[in-house]
Amino acid sequence: MSLVLTGVVNGMRPVGGTVQQGERKGETWQFLSLEIVDAKYGNVYSCQLRDKDAQFDQLVVDGKLKQDYTGHKVKVTIRNLSASERAIVDKNTGESRVVLQIRAQVTNVRDLGIPDDED
Repeated sequence: MSLVLTGVVNGMRPVGGTVQQGERKGETWQFLSLEIVDAKYGNVYSCQLRDKDAQFDQLVVDGKLKQDYTGHKVKVTIRNLSASERAIVDKNTGESRVVLQIRAQVTNVRDLGIPDDED
């Protein structure tokens, strides 16, 4: 059984960097970050399409979006879920706090087009 998420893309962008510590130090990494909002409950899901996914090169070229689904309804298959702590800084006060962030590793991103107002 797999999990499927259908929602509207709130934003998407390629993300990448270099591992700074540990046995993988110096290795580069990248993925496509998608924020998907489910229409029924309004929850925002932080999704990642890994660069090793066959679909990655269809959506990202030379670190830039080739296809932008922002505002589009999409359906994705969730391959994996993970949670980790993330430091958030309030832009107004400068205060930092740590939150637990759930990340969904996805595959099979399907564009369902611009949603109707009823969706």
